[in-house]
Amino acid sequence: MSTRRDVLAGLVGACAGVLSWTLGSEVADELRTSEVGYTIIRNETESRQSLSVLFESDADPLFWETYDLEPGEVVEFDGFDRVGDYRVFVRWNDLTRSQRLETGTRAVAIVLAFPWGDEHIFIRDEPFSSLSPSQRSAKQTQHSSTE
Repeated sequence: MSTRRDVLAGLVGACAGVLSWTLGSEVADELRTSEVGYTIIRNETESRQSLSVLFESDADPLFWETYDLEPGEVVEFDGFDRVGDYRVFVRWNDLTRSQRLETGTRAVAIVLAFPWGDEHIFIRDEPFSSLSPSQRSAKQTQHSSTE
């Protein structure tokens, strides 16, 4: 009898462990997901620059675009209709940067600059809630800050 009881207890424990692991994995995946609500790309250099931007969600390419930006020029657009584990890649000349986005609804800023005489790509990932109401409803636009 005690052997049957031990087997039954072990079986129930194993089932509970598998169930906990499965639910824990689902909850952990849900907690790690991101959503891009707004993106801005800015050229802070003194000359025309070309850069490529790639957004991936769960290793699937969602957006890939190449921009030719004049000095001070800005491109803004709303985010994507997909939630997942986001990573953004930026290539400018021989420089490539990537960053995994934090969880939640995010706003992403990509800035090209020569901060200390060297080329640098800044990728900033902020909570979408920190944006102004006008930024939260941006349509895809391209404009220059000198206008």
